[in-house]
Amino acid sequence: MLPTPYDTYADCEFIRHDMSVHGLISVGIADRTDRDYYAVNADMDEQYIRHSDDETAVWLRQHVWPLLPLTADLALDRTHPDVKPADDIRQEIATYYAARTGTRMWAYFGAGDLIRIHELWGHDWGRMPAGVPRRPRELADLIEDFNLTIPDQQTPQHHALNDAHYNRLMHDVVLAELAAAAAVAGSPRHDRDALAELVTNCLARSATPGRGRTVAELITVMPDWLAADIHAHEPALAALHGGAIVARRRYEQDLAAWITTVAGQHADPR
Repeated sequence: MLPTPYDTYADCEFIRHDMSVHGLISVGIADRTDRDYYAVNADMDEQYIRHSDDETAVWLRQHVWPLLPLTADLALDRTHPDVKPADDIRQEIATYYAARTGTRMWAYFGAGDLIRIHELWGHDWGRMPAGVPRRPRELADLIEDFNLTIPDQQTPQHHALNDAHYNRLMHDVVLAELAAAAAVAGSPRHDRDALAELVTNCLARSATPGRGRTVAELITVMPDWLAADIHAHEPALAALHGGAIVARRRYEQDLAAWITTVAGQHADPR
């Protein structure tokens, strides 16, 4: 059975042209249990942000710097508990994601955020703990693909934890809108034969390294949106939080069971 995904929502503030740890300004991560993580990087390039006249530094001084812990003379307050060395941030993010299964990181234009988190390990996946997400789930794609209207953010923007919370809200809105649309449609898709063929073909190639998928891999990589199409849609799922989330979990579990069933039906009798 497909494990319940552990959804997290992340945002980073950063110097856009500096891909090193010195380009990371702050990071915020939230989940669905109100377990928040927020840190400001003590190893950022403060000199550049505060004193450079180029466009990026000016923008950061206007929009990001005032939201950080600052001293009276507007320097970074390195005595504040949120201000931490990059080494500590790396360890704390590893702890945040430790012992989790089905971890997903949702973000808005998340490639820039993820690359800053991965830089804490020098982009070495061999060093990075297994629980830290390797790829972002992109909220911007969902919003664009389904032409959804998202409410404006009510907290100050460009504060990493505020923006992580807003990412969670955006995901809730997307889930609610899609679930409501599914309830109105009232019927499953009619392409199960095509999906069954896809699953069968992938499994048939699984004996060749790099060519196919195992049942477990298929369950992991099958796009989330397919889950809502495998079984008849459930009614009254317009609630922003509870109803839509619970329904999506059931859809994902049904998808896992369906893939397993198809695999059994087309198993090689040898």
